[in-house]
Amino acid sequence: MKTLTFVLFCLFLLPLQANAKKTDKAMIVTSVDKAAQCISSVHVLKIDGREARVQRMGFDLEPGKHTLSGKAFINTSFCPTVGRVSNQNHTPPLEAEFEAGKTYWVGLDHSSPDRRDWKYVTWKVKD
Repeated sequence: MKTLTFVLFCLFLLPLQANAKKTDKAMIVTSVDKAAQCISSVHVLKIDGREARVQRMGFDLEPGKHTLSGKAFINTSFCPTVGRVSNQNHTPPLEAEFEAGKTYWVGLDHSSPDRRDWKYVTWKVKD
């Protein structure tokens, strides 16, 4: 019985402790929106101007200054847009400094009726 308990401890608790340590990368969350604040989720397609293949839900990123751009999934339930929303995105990339061990929520702020004012934002950062 003691052996089984020890094995279960090793299988379940030790990996949790390892994950609790500070990571050497930043975590980027892109799948959450804040519809009431007119922030929609995004799928990052480019990092630093280069095509990126990252998960739609979120991904790890090397620390440092980066630019992110992609495609937004506009949620118009609280913030209706004027005219038709197209897949073409002329929004400038998000430029930000990302620190290791922190989690960043990234989205597209479409609160302005003028699409030229739409911008990618980091709307939450957690240590």
